[in-house]
Amino acid sequence: MFKGITLRTFPYDMGWKECISLAASSGFDSVEINFDGRLDLNTPDSLLMEIRKYAESRNIIIDSVYSRRQWATPISSANPEIRKEGESVLSRLVDIAAVLEARVILVIPGAVDNSCISTENLEIIPYEDVYKRSLETISKTAVKAEKSGIILAVENVPGKFLLSPLEMKEFIGKTESSSVGCYFDVANCLYCHGYPEQWIRILGKHIKAVHLKDYKLTSGNLTGFVNIFEGDVNWPGVAEALSETGYDLSLTSEVLPPFKHHPEQLWESVGNRIDLLIEDIK
Repeated sequence: MFKGITLRTFPYDMGWKECISLAASSGFDSVEINFDGRLDLNTPDSLLMEIRKYAESRNIIIDSVYSRRQWATPISSANPEIRKEGESVLSRLVDIAAVLEARVILVIPGAVDNSCISTENLEIIPYEDVYKRSLETISKTAVKAEKSGIILAVENVPGKFLLSPLEMKEFIGKTESSSVGCYFDVANCLYCHGYPEQWIRILGKHIKAVHLKDYKLTSGNLTGFVNIFEGDVNWPGVAEALSETGYDLSLTSEVLPPFKHHPEQLWESVGNRIDLLIEDIK
């Protein structure tokens, strides 16, 4: 099991090299790189190679990649041009992951309602249409991902789609690909009225990566996401479920946004809390 952190935790004006350096010196084993801020989907392969080599020099793994552009170009859109762009975004992430030798791509599996995150191309799509379109695109892209040994990890996001662990498990199975799994977000699960420990037990080996943050139920909206151990997630139950299922992959902090002052306090804090969680899992 290894301790990870998303580069989104670091100040937005901080360069990728400093982010990776600080993650390594702060005791993290891996990073998740997002391509929609300090880096983008047009980042040339030459720079991606530089990033990979620098991470290797700091003995830190680039475990996963992600782009929030997926929210603005949902693969479930009713607009075929938007769907096409969404498929291109996902395909480009496969190319990026291959150069970086990243293990996982965080995949947004379309959305029945993408309004909670995106301010572009707002849509409410029939559930069955979202299911069909998302399954088709993810299955198609999985063929490409398989060639590089990359996992398309579908995250349980607040898009009013794949609302139960049984449905998520069935969806993954229908892709008929060993390169498709789940990127399980503990706090998203609680926010969407689920019980994280139940999802973990049901999904089992389908979980290929885990995002860590917490959520306060009294909020009832997206402002309720907080630091690990500061919300209402049943962390002893989560640790027990991860232990029972034999999970031994990445635990990646997605605690946001960066602190305005003394930002190091955030990544130092989440690092210490992940250490405690790993001890509980053992």
